[in-house]
Amino acid sequence: MTNRKTAAALAAAALTLVLGATVPAAAAQAPGVATAGVSAASRTGTFYGTYQHSDGCVYLRSAAGYHYLLVGYTMGGNGGLYKKGGGFIAYPGWRIAAHGTQYNKSGTTVCTTWGAYRRIKATSIHSY
Repeated sequence: MTNRKTAAALAAAALTLVLGATVPAAAAQAPGVATAGVSAASRTGTFYGTYQHSDGCVYLRSAAGYHYLLVGYTMGGNGGLYKKGGGFIAYPGWRIAAHGTQYNKSGTTVCTTWGAYRRIKATSIHSY
């Protein structure tokens, strides 16, 4: 009788561990979900939205309303989005797709309007 109770308790503990470990991991991969204090890569893929800028910083604004800082891209004098080293991509309000890794980083930044908590290190950005 004791062995059955022990086995049942161990099975319940294992199930709790498995469910407890997989549910938050799956939730962390959901698009647009930000977790406080996370600085590791959280999602890789293609992100869709519109190009916006503020405070000299360039952003992709998702359909859900989140602003993602576009790391490695700059704003030209005409307000357009450019790749560092040249190459025009979009004007404000244009729909863009950024392929790369989205990550979250806490801390201060010069980007004060929307902050730079959500970032995308893009390997490519194009208008669509």
